[in-house]
Amino acid sequence: MKRVNLISGLIFFVMIMTGTSAIAAGDAISVLSGNSLTSLGEYQITELESEVIGNETVRKFQIEYENGNAPVTVLLNERKRCNDYFVRSNVMEIQYVCKKSGFGATTISNSAFRKLPEQTNNMFLSQEALRQQEKLVNSQVSVEKALGLIACYYPNLLKNVQNISAN
Repeated sequence: MKRVNLISGLIFFVMIMTGTSAIAAGDAISVLSGNSLTSLGEYQITELESEVIGNETVRKFQIEYENGNAPVTVLLNERKRCNDYFVRSNVMEIQYVCKKSGFGATTISNSAFRKLPEQTNNMFLSQEALRQQEKLVNSQVSVEKALGLIACYYPNLLKNVQNISAN
């Protein structure tokens, strides 16, 4: 666990040092960018038009990787105390949540946000990596920090990152 926290801290530090962000007025994010420290290389996060799922309006973001073959979509369900981030590529979807104990990854529990069949998801999801990402940080995080962490950590959840890589 200490190793995961150390690696998380190191990646976040590098992400902050190499990443740049341009934030528009209000809470709207125009562009966030940085280095994923994976074979996917640099990333750029852009906020898209909000989407309605069920009876909830969620913010929508797109992560594009320098060496990726398709963008990754992030749906942000803003709640009173914490936010839920539903992250979906063309082969796998996962949820990042904040709790009192911290911020980390888990499988999608809300069926309204699930698009891919569970069997498909399980074919590409590394259970070991998911366990390592159950708690990335020990505190609540801002939307910008959460999106940066997701851009850096999500590719590691794939059994084979080449499934979303252009190379």
